[in-house]
Amino acid sequence: MKRGPFSPINAPQWILWSFFVSSFVIIPCHCIVSATSLSHSLRHHQHGSGASGGLSRPTPRDDLDLPSESPLTSDDLYRLSTAVPPTTVTPSPEVPTPPRIIELPVRQHREVHLNCELVAASNASSKLRASSLVWFHDGRPVDAFIVDKNTRSGSGLGHRYMRDFLTGQLRIANARLEDEGVWHCENRDPITGIVISTGKPTRIIVLEPPRSLYLAVDGRRLDPGNLFLPVKEGAELAVSCVVEGGHPPANLAWLLIPHHTPGLNTSGGSHAHSSEAHLATVLRAHHNSTVTCLARHQALTHPLNQSLKLHVQYSPSFAISRVPGFGFPLREGIPVSLKCDVDSNPPASPVWVKDDGAPPVAQSGDGFLNFSAIRREHSGWYKCTSRHLLGEYSSIGYFLNVRYEEGPEVTQDPGPDGDPTSDGHQVEVALGGAVQLQCPAATPGGCWSRVGTGGRLQPVGSGPELTLDRVLYQEAGEYRCVVGQTPPELDQWRTGLDVQLIVTGRPAVYPANKTLTAVTGQRLSLTVEFCANPPASRAVWLTDSRVLRPGDVTDTIIAHNITAGSSEYCHQAVLTLMMVTESDQGEYVFLVRSPRGLAEGTVTLNVTRASSFSVAAARAHHVTAAAAATVLYVLSAWLVATNLI
Repeated sequence: MKRGPFSPINAPQWILWSFFVSSFVIIPCHCIVSATSLSHSLRHHQHGSGASGGLSRPTPRDDLDLPSESPLTSDDLYRLSTAVPPTTVTPSPEVPTPPRIIELPVRQHREVHLNCELVAASNASSKLRASSLVWFHDGRPVDAFIVDKNTRSGSGLGHRYMRDFLTGQLRIANARLEDEGVWHCENRDPITGIVISTGKPTRIIVLEPPRSLYLAVDGRRLDPGNLFLPVKEGAELAVSCVVEGGHPPANLAWLLIPHHTPGLNTSGGSHAHSSEAHLATVLRAHHNSTVTCLARHQALTHPLNQSLKLHVQYSPSFAISRVPGFGFPLREGIPVSLKCDVDSNPPASPVWVKDDGAPPVAQSGDGFLNFSAIRREHSGWYKCTSRHLLGEYSSIGYFLNVRYEEGPEVTQDPGPDGDPTSDGHQVEVALGGAVQLQCPAATPGGCWSRVGTGGRLQPVGSGPELTLDRVLYQEAGEYRCVVGQTPPELDQWRTGLDVQLIVTGRPAVYPANKTLTAVTGQRLSLTVEFCANPPASRAVWLTDSRVLRPGDVTDTIIAHNITAGSSEYCHQAVLTLMMVTESDQGEYVFLVRSPRGLAEGTVTLNVTRASSFSVAAARAHHVTAAAAATVLYVLSAWLVATNLI
């Protein structure tokens, strides 16, 4: 009997064939199990047979963890077909970069608007679902009042937080310090609560301006109205700057004016609202310096500041100067000035001492010792002393050395008969020397006078003996011994007892004023007297940029011709500035040369500005090549002539 394909007899065979076809279609080609063995295994398992039957089972995979005695099932085949080969390495997933936090400074009590800019999660839509949107503050959810502009309604328990129903924007009314922190929004699935998208985080910084600023020293708060802080030289100083209020803390900085003084060392204070400035050693250079603390804050348009001025107390220091300057030899007969300047705080006055005693000349109120004609007995040790709040102080000693030339002491004594010798009519003495004139012994009661202009007599002594010590050029001239006799006899003595005093030596220059002060716009003359015997062979004025001989005239300066002086060996030179300007300030030197040497005199001119005076362009005496060459030529000629080089 012929059987159909769906007869009961063929049912088992059809089932096996169906499994075979399905297995052949499902199992990939790289699987180690064949379709024939699979059909046999299934059939064997269906009939409940054991391992005998001729089916060869494949070796289980270690990475699938198959029991060695359990039969191979379709689940095992699926696991085998999808297994990853042992040599395959699965790459590690990349760690996502956290979103950058945007900082938003906000003034206190202002309204803040935060937009919800969503960033979608992987394989998720970033579409905003207002009903499931939640705002977070530092990771904690915020209950906000939801406002629907379309329905003009709202819901929620928030009192200062309002969220727009459509856009998700969060508005914070009356921002407070507790609102500071990181804010972000999240859109979650309303059923599962899974985060669909997250908004970009924003950090709110609530700004509170500082209320005040003050300085403190040794824990003592300084009065803002008192700018001066007394401190002693050599002491250590620490100043604290404290800010009251302010969020976040203000940025503190220090200034020390003037900047050329030694600077401040700054450090942080005991808390975030303070700073300290240190001076390890206070110097006198810090006197009247200003220390300023600045507080800068985002809520302030201009920084707060507090200042104090250092009032440094320091002991006296001395500066001794001399006119003419140091290095210039002091010869007997020339004018000399010593000056003592005292620098101290509080100020102190200088007092001159010579050899631990009083000085030979009176001291001026501004610390000058002025010798109109220096003498050999003025030589010695000089020092400047001062009494101060901190004690008594003294400068180092300065030795004043006066050079002089030994001259013969000439005694003029006419003979007993009253007739002077031929040598008695003329006496020559060296500059700085000494001379003694004696009236005749037969004429007691005589006295000496000097014959001036027009024959006028000027008494120079009260007795018959006249001694001139350390003779100057100005003392040269005619001297007469006058006796108390009858007029005819007096005339006879006047005729017979005239003595001509001759002074010889190096040239000398005597400025009328060593220092002058002029106002801009005025006319000013500088005057010096110079003496020489033998007579001077050359005389010249030197300015900062010009060489002027007597008789020279420029557009601004006149060097006048030489005129007679106080004696026959002395002459006068005058330099006139037509109109004084500030550029005329400085030193003016008069040089004179004779066969015996070279001498100079210096006049220092100080110029002050007149309130009503102005010039379009100040004159500037620039040194020209011709002037410089002339100066070098004149000086070289003088030095060679005087055997100084």
